[in-house]
Amino acid sequence: MIFIDIRNVTKSVQLNENKLFRLDFYALAVQLLEHRELVAAYVFDTRVPFGEDDRSKKFHDKLRYMGYRVIAREAYDPNREEQKEVDVAMACEMVVHALRDHYDVAIVVSGDRDFIPAIQQVQSAGKKVEVAAFANSVGSEMRKAGDNFHELEKMPLLSVFNPPKEIAADDSEEEVE
Repeated sequence: MIFIDIRNVTKSVQLNENKLFRLDFYALAVQLLEHRELVAAYVFDTRVPFGEDDRSKKFHDKLRYMGYRVIAREAYDPNREEQKEVDVAMACEMVVHALRDHYDVAIVVSGDRDFIPAIQQVQSAGKKVEVAAFANSVGSEMRKAGDNFHELEKMPLLSVFNPPKEIAADDSEEEVE
């Protein structure tokens, strides 16, 4: 199973010389799986309350179309500009699916060290855990937490995207290929 902390990964794809890099989420799953069978791929994010303008809806719909199961929590703190509940939701899913024997290998796509306790619990349940992240968003403890580490910048996952200026000014992380 693949578990993606979407904001952690998309924030790692930086604006460079007025060009945006777009992450190919389909290629991400294919590259990480290699020859293995996919049980499920989860993406964890936030969404705005029902009835409000949700810029992430189109992005989430594209991910669902690709086969991802999107878990979007209605828990964003606009004052601090940060998500709430997302890491805990992802950690719970990882551990519950491990304990229910739904997978042999969990692939955690995030550099956030908050997942280390969940990774350890999954490993203590007899499962392997692989961590995948970009170098600019992962520390040495998270690299060592899993049984294997995948360096995302070494995979063919990014393409350059030159948006119109009004789009470039917006949050570009919702672009999906």
